[in-house]
Amino acid sequence: MLRLGLVGCGAIAHTHTANIVNKLKGAQITFVFDVFSAAAQKIVRDYNLTAKIASSIDELVNSEEVDAVLVCSRNDAHVEPILAAIKAHKPVFSEKPLATTYEDCQKIVAAEIEENQRFLQVGFMRRYDPFYQQLKQTIDGGKIGKPLMGYCRHFTAEPATNYFETPNMINDAFIHEIDIIHWLFGDDYVSVQVQYARQNSLNKNDNLVDPQIATVKMKQGAIVNTYLTQNSQYGYDVKCQIIGEKGIAELPDMPKLEMHSAGKIYHEIDHDWTYRFEEAYQLEMQDFIDQATRHEAPTGPTAWDGLVAAITADNAVESQQSQQVVEIKLPERPVLYQ
Repeated sequence: MLRLGLVGCGAIAHTHTANIVNKLKGAQITFVFDVFSAAAQKIVRDYNLTAKIASSIDELVNSEEVDAVLVCSRNDAHVEPILAAIKAHKPVFSEKPLATTYEDCQKIVAAEIEENQRFLQVGFMRRYDPFYQQLKQTIDGGKIGKPLMGYCRHFTAEPATNYFETPNMINDAFIHEIDIIHWLFGDDYVSVQVQYARQNSLNKNDNLVDPQIATVKMKQGAIVNTYLTQNSQYGYDVKCQIIGEKGIAELPDMPKLEMHSAGKIYHEIDHDWTYRFEEAYQLEMQDFIDQATRHEAPTGPTAWDGLVAAITADNAVESQQSQQVVEIKLPERPVLYQ
């Protein structure tokens, strides 16, 4: 049984804990830590965990009762537990983004390179979604020829918080498309541009410019547009369409019960992301557990993938401010991640 130490006990930690307790095999949470002790106590109580509550990250990571570490803390608090886990030679799963700055991502990549071993998996869960998996297989199998361009949609009914601001559109929403487009096309970015469309009068967040359109261009010439809004009103709606030389592949509408009522034929749409990627969250964590149990390097998104996303996100935020095309310069990919 893989013994897990959980760092950070907020909303996403509850998602992973519920899955580990009720859905997944081969792991149990033995230690938890949160800077707010009440949050740690609550997650232990909510899921009837037998876990101990650590007084520090170091205590949790270096405990002999912890085989692997889950980092679910605030975005800007990922680096310390990740570096501690790598130093302790323990597998570590970190929620996205890997870190909030390029410099911090570099520290994590450098730590793995120094050990000449990959310990980290980043929580870009869409790669585990069965529909995205099928989309990837279709592209790699050449069924639509070389991918030329694409369209993505990332709509949320309402902002997750009342302090959701313009840069959050990149770092909390578009970050998923940054990773998944990079993965689907198997190519690096060369530029990004973010533009503002006509503003939604229903947007209640004063510091949020909404909607936005993000355009990325890749080395081999492919271009992908992503439409982003936090105020769709009607629900959570994610779409991805890839246009190739001889065909189009796209995500299907999520299967829902079809209703025939009151002169309409329709199906409902989820209000938030909870159910859309429910299976993906389970599959990514089960994969991490299985690899860690076998003492093998994680097969999911790497620290390098996290660094690529961070650089691209930084450049996208820069483009938000200028509305211009911003060049993306990636460092050379280290041998460890090739």
